[in-house]
Amino acid sequence: MLAGCNSAGSETAPPTTTETAPTELPGKALYTQNCAICHGANGKLGVNGAHDLTKSNLNQMGRTYIVTNGLGKMPSFKDQLTPEQIQEVVAYSLTLR
Repeated sequence: MLAGCNSAGSETAPPTTTETAPTELPGKALYTQNCAICHGANGKLGVNGAHDLTKSNLNQMGRTYIVTNGLGKMPSFKDQLTPEQIQEVVAYSLTLR
C-alpha cells in the first residue's frame, strides 16, 4: 500500500488551518505611503534626488538612521512613524535589493 492511501477507498479532505499567510510584508504599506513618492515602488524612481534603493550599500542600521533622522532632501520620519514602523519600512526596503 502506498503512503497516504486509505485502504477503505474513501477520500478525506486535507487538514484545514486557521492561520493564513500574510498577503504582503508589514512595511510595504508604510513604504508605499511614505517612500514610494520619491523612491518608487521598486526603489529606483529617484525623484527629488532620492537614492536608488536597489543599489544602496546601507545596512539595516544605516537605513534606520536615515529614515529616523532624514538626510539631505529626505525628511525625518521620527515624528510620523513609531520605532517599530520604521523598522518595518527598513526591513521592506532591504527586500528591494
